[in-house]
Formats: sequence, structure tokens, C-alpha cells
Amino acid sequence: MKNLVTLITFFPLLLGFILATVWWTRERNFESLLTALGLLATITGIFGERWASANEKRIEFLRALLNECRSNEVILSDSRFDPNSHKPGRPIVFPRLIISVTETAIASDVFTQRQDRELFSLIHKWRHTANEFNRRLDITELRTFTNLSPQEIRSLYEALQESKEFNEALNLTQHITTFLKSKYPKGIGNSEALTISRN
Repeated sequence: MKNLVTLITFFPLLLGFILATVWWTRERNFESLLTALGLLATITGIFGERWASANEKRIEFLRALLNECRSNEVILSDSRFDPNSHKPGRPIVFPRLIISVTETAIASDVFTQRQDRELFSLIHKWRHTANEFNRRLDITELRTFTNLSPQEIRSLYEALQESKEFNEALNLTQHITTFLKSKYPKGIGNSEALTISRN
């Protein structure tokens, strides 16, 4: 539908510009020249505005993704994930990994351009990893709240901290943070204007 609307909008403008250009080449008057220039400005303005809007949206998502990664690094370093910090026999509720920006970015197709293929692949992988880890937390909490002995609770917490899901979540979060900083370096770390590096 979007392509159809673009075609319906663009085709009459392009046709008008061609006719105004032909008119100007035959009559060489200001009216035909101004018409051609006005139509050219309209055509370039439409696509320029769309490009600027898409680029601004992309930059906002890059910043939001980095903030989400940093928040998840803080979550994964929470003392509740350290079995040695727990009170014996007392079950706890773990913080969950955040994936709202990731899911919105995937749904919006903001990173589907060729230059963002690697990032798009990483955020898909991150969403899967975070969902798996959050499910593991659900299962661990469910088991620890069923009146297990302190030794069983501690062994479950140790298993969680040593699990594949925990390590994958930690490694992938750090990898995406590093990737964002190296691929899109300016502004991500210190809130300045973000400059996209070109391939």
C-alpha cells in the first residue's frame, strides 16, 4: 500500500515536471521555468522529508537499543544472580531482561536496510536469548517457592548462574553494546549527535 501511495503521488509530479521542462525548452519564459523548479522542489522535498524522518527514527532506535543493552547489563550484574549473596532458604524474585525496544525495532523494520543487516540479526538473536533466559527465571522461581530445602534452593541458584542461558544473555548483551559503539560510534556513548559509519 505504501508503494502504491508513493507511485500515485510521485507519478503526476514527475509527469508535470517533464511537461514543464518541455514547455520551458520551447518557450523559454519565466512561468515555465518557475513551474519546473516548483515541481522539482516538491519531488525532492517529498523524498528528502521521508529520508530525514527515517534516519531520525533509526538514530532514536540506536540510542534506545544501547540504553536497553546497558540496562540489561545492570540487570545481569544484579546481586540476586550471585548465589553467595542469598539468605539461606529464602526464595527470591529475579529481575527480568528488558526486550521492549528490541521487539519494537524488529516490528518497525527500522533496521532492515543492507547496512544494518548484522545489527538486525543480532537483535533477533537477542530477543530469542532474552526470552529463553526470562523463561528460565520463571522456572527457577516456581521451583524455589515450592518449599524446597535451603540446600536445594542454593543448588538451583548456582545452576541458574552457571547456565547456558545466563552466559549467552551476558555475552550477547556485551557484544551488542560493543557492536553499537564500534559500528555507530559518535554520540552513542555521550549523547552527542549520532553519526552513522558508512560501509
